[in-house]
Amino acid sequence: MWSDQSSALKFGLLGPVVIWSFDPNHDETVKQLLSENKTRGALAALLLRANLFVTQAQLGNLLWDVPPESARPNIRSYVARVRKALNFADPGVVRLSTVKRGGPSDGGSYRLRVEPMELDADVFVRLVRHAGEETRAGALTKAVATLRLALSLWRGDAGQTDLAVADVLRRQLDALNELRLVAQEDLLSLQFRLGEHRLLIPEIRALLAEHPMREGLWAHLMRAYYLTGDIGSALNSYQECWRLLDRNLGVRPGAVLQQLHSAVLHRDDDSV
Repeated sequence: MWSDQSSALKFGLLGPVVIWSFDPNHDETVKQLLSENKTRGALAALLLRANLFVTQAQLGNLLWDVPPESARPNIRSYVARVRKALNFADPGVVRLSTVKRGGPSDGGSYRLRVEPMELDADVFVRLVRHAGEETRAGALTKAVATLRLALSLWRGDAGQTDLAVADVLRRQLDALNELRLVAQEDLLSLQFRLGEHRLLIPEIRALLAEHPMREGLWAHLMRAYYLTGDIGSALNSYQECWRLLDRNLGVRPGAVLQQLHSAVLHRDDDSV
């Protein structure tokens, strides 16, 4: 069910916002049509509301914190480029619908049709949910494989940093980034349960370099060191986390890390 999902993907949010062409010869044209960051922002807004009608006013609030007077003509221009890109990517398929409402003052609404398994973010969420079901059923090895497949869909931060959108839309993209990090932590937990802790220290360190305030990752690092017999590094990791939190946030590690620290100090294997 999942192994061939990449062949069905047509839209990407998990990294730069893209439309993948049916014909690779059209890729460069599609890329050029989406080269302007507000155009990609409009595409991201429509993808996050796939199969729903989005008004011009709603699009304006998703693209600008304070929409300018020129918002409506600009939006029409961005949507026109998105429509051209869609037509080049998948000729003969009507993806973007426009519905006029009210009078001349109403700019109408747009709806981007996206089928199941065509958007990488949708596939990612489905895979993470499926991995959770496998975990609850005790199929840990399968769950690890499913999470790895889900994480392989990512090409960078959702939307990338050069996407020109309002804070409200950026927060929605950040929610996808947060779910990615949760999936990475879930994968680490499963690998611990499967006894793969010896291989995890470099991977955890790499994640901490990007997310140094993530206490769950520090807990994973402490456990990895402890289970490999390196008690000193486990304790030093706790102190490293303490200093980092104190310096940047003025707080101490939370209860989970404090309890883990105590378990390491007392060589309490059952509690680590």
